[in-house]
Amino acid sequence: MSITLTGTIPPGGTPVVILEANPEIGPGCPLKFKFSAPLPDSKVPVPYALNFCIGPAVNPCGESVSFVVVVPGGQERLAVVDPGIFKNNVLVVGQGTAVPIPFAVTVE
Repeated sequence: MSITLTGTIPPGGTPVVILEANPEIGPGCPLKFKFSAPLPDSKVPVPYALNFCIGPAVNPCGESVSFVVVVPGGQERLAVVDPGIFKNNVLVVGQGTAVPIPFAVTVE
C-alpha cells in the first residue's frame, strides 16, 4: 500500500510541513519514501532543488539530528526510515526560489 502527497511550496523560504510528529507511533516496518521535485512550468528561470527534511519542528533542516534529502528539479530520490523517527520529528519540504514549486512524496 502507498500514498502520494502532493502540493506546491510558496516562495519565501518557509518550509511546508508534510507530516507532523506523532508521539503514539510504535515500532513497525521501515517506511519507504520517494521524494520528487517535478519540473514546474517555464516560470522557474534557474535550476532549483527541494530540501526534504525530517527533524525537530523548531528547525527540521538545521539540527545535527536532521535527516535531509536534496532533490534537484526534475528528479527523484529514495529514502528508507524507521517509523519511530516521527515520534519527535516532522517531515517538511522547502525551496529557495522566488516562484511556487510543486513537490510530491510517495510513502510505502
